[in-house]
Amino acid sequence: MTYGWAILIVIIVAAALYMLGIFNPATWTGTRVTGFANIGVPSDWRYGSAGDFNITLKNSLGSAITITSVKAACGAGGTDVTLGITPGDSATIGAGGAAEYWISSVENATEGFCAPVSGSYSVSVSVSYRKGSGVYTQTDTGTVTGAVV
Repeated sequence: MTYGWAILIVIIVAAALYMLGIFNPATWTGTRVTGFANIGVPSDWRYGSAGDFNITLKNSLGSAITITSVKAACGAGGTDVTLGITPGDSATIGAGGAAEYWISSVENATEGFCAPVSGSYSVSVSVSYRKGSGVYTQTDTGTVTGAVV
């Protein structure tokens, strides 16, 4: 009987810790990147409360690439909003190089700002690029997540 009560208490404590997010790695790391087979995101992005989104993209291929477009989608009330991100000084990134892309004051006409409010956020990013002097556009996608602070 005593062992039964002890096991019950352990189960209740474990359930409480699970509900508090103690076993979720994102709680401790704060940020996470998934996807992106050829384009790297070296844990360098910012998603501000005003809806501004900055991301640094790293060329993980062996040759230069030309970024043709960068798009991001974030959830706002269950609706995805596509954000066109304007490249910085140059859309060409050399092998192993990196460039920052940004968008400011992201808005959705029906729901207002598409910005993190509380809890955590998840932004899906799609990068279209051409390798070297190639003519065919390739796309690399991934997701960046983080906790709102």
